[in-house]
Amino acid sequence: MRLAKLEKGGLIKRAHSGRGLAVRLTDTGLRAAGSFYTDLKGALERPPGQLDFRGTVFTGFGEGGYYVSLGGYAKPFVEALGFRPFPGTLNLRLSNESMIEQRRRLEFLKGVEVAGFRDRTRTYGPVKCFKALIGGKSRGAVLAIERTHYDSSVLEVISPVNLRKTLRLEDGDECSVTVYLVRDGSVAT
Repeated sequence: MRLAKLEKGGLIKRAHSGRGLAVRLTDTGLRAAGSFYTDLKGALERPPGQLDFRGTVFTGFGEGGYYVSLGGYAKPFVEALGFRPFPGTLNLRLSNESMIEQRRRLEFLKGVEVAGFRDRTRTYGPVKCFKALIGGKSRGAVLAIERTHYDSSVLEVISPVNLRKTLRLEDGDECSVTVYLVRDGSVAT
């Protein structure tokens, strides 16, 4: 009965396997389990107020710049983050497995949500953001996007300024990012 409810809810898939039953989590089930794990861990341990990342700058596909410059995101970004993003993202390839694991955690942590919108041809989904300090100098935000071409080894960063120019960054340079986590509706700083 419980398995049937989980399957009806789209959390698992069941299939007969020999004499037994094979059960696996769906993508929705994995996200729900990850969210439950993060909530439980947060209830049992006091999470840090920030996460520190370090990565290597690289040129991306250019899609981030396209999306953050769309008019439908302009007002929601300003309302949620307090700034209108420069039309481009700074992409960082994370330097080690512990930072990649931290990046994965962002998927399950509470962030600042930028509302999505709809135009005449399609719907653009909401974007989860985490306020950040980039290179120890520039304010901005890290994006945790559900649909992206990048895996968890990449950190996508936005800012009101051109970060490459402001921080004098080129492909191959190292850059640090401090991400401030949301607690009880406020951003830890």
